Amino acid sequence: MITEKIYLNEEKNVFFNTYLIENSKELKPNSKRPSIVICPGGGYSFTSDREAEPIALAFASKGYHAFVLRYSVGLDAKMPNPLKELAQTMLYIRQRSEEWFVDENKILVCGFSAGAHLAASLGVFWNNKDLLEEYQQNFDVIKPNGMILGYPVLDLDSSAKRLDIGIEGYPEYDTIQFGQLYPGIAYEDIFKRENGKTYVDFAMAMNAYIFGGYYTKEQEEFYSLQNQVTSDTAPAFIWHAAQDGLILPANSLKFATALNEKQVPYELHIFGTGGHGLGLSNDITSNNPWESVPQCEPWFELANTWIKTLFKENAFM
Repeated sequence: MITEKIYLNEEKNVFFNTYLIENSKELKPNSKRPSIVICPGGGYSFTSDREAEPIALAFASKGYHAFVLRYSVGLDAKMPNPLKELAQTMLYIRQRSEEWFVDENKILVCGFSAGAHLAASLGVFWNNKDLLEEYQQNFDVIKPNGMILGYPVLDLDSSAKRLDIGIEGYPEYDTIQFGQLYPGIAYEDIFKRENGKTYVDFAMAMNAYIFGGYYTKEQEEFYSLQNQVTSDTAPAFIWHAAQDGLILPANSLKFATALNEKQVPYELHIFGTGGHGLGLSNDITSNNPWESVPQCEPWFELANTWIKTLFKENAFM
């Protein structure tokens, strides 16, 4: 396997890692492979290791080249910065497709949670002249040929607004330990005091990173991606757990409905058991017992089958 770290912006620590299966005379030599560009989640405040290399290695085991993008987060996460970085990654891969034995017509984006919002943003905006004007002479160089979206953020109004993080009573705001506070957002707009407990408005906390602070309803609706689906939107495989109390299943349901209305190919799986942030939903990516849910683990094999069907041949050619 050929691994390399390729910086897109070294100052902001934006880069992608390659997981390239080496060309071999024993493995269909000189054959181009389909590829997966992975966007880990993390609420746009960080990128999760659990949704990065383990996902890449899982896809590599099925014969795909894989790439993991560590896009702009935190104060640099304001859209369209991460979107432009994902587009730049797609262009870079296609420019080196001959060298890397990448099938330039079979490059998918795969994202989890907020990373799925980024992946789906490229899926709907890849030919948007306002957001990605630098590619308007040839939008095809950044077009994803498909999307795999795990417990995705898609509707920015369908995340938890009363998230219980175990805070009893009404402590002073500045004593609360919560790692996703965007600078300049008032405590009162993030922490909600009700019924003897303090809750977190996670939707507000995450969306502040997407917009660089406070935002309007119009901005929220623009980046709620079910509103941006067209007949040009990339085909999608979507999976979610019905018990996800952080990024609600409504995200996936609304997006799938929009895809259906525009006759865009899609496959949707809502698993009855399981919460948020499952990764591969097994011991490989679980850091806590509730992150390994056998009922959700089949998503990966289902996604692989979907890709084969999408491309109408085996994933490894």
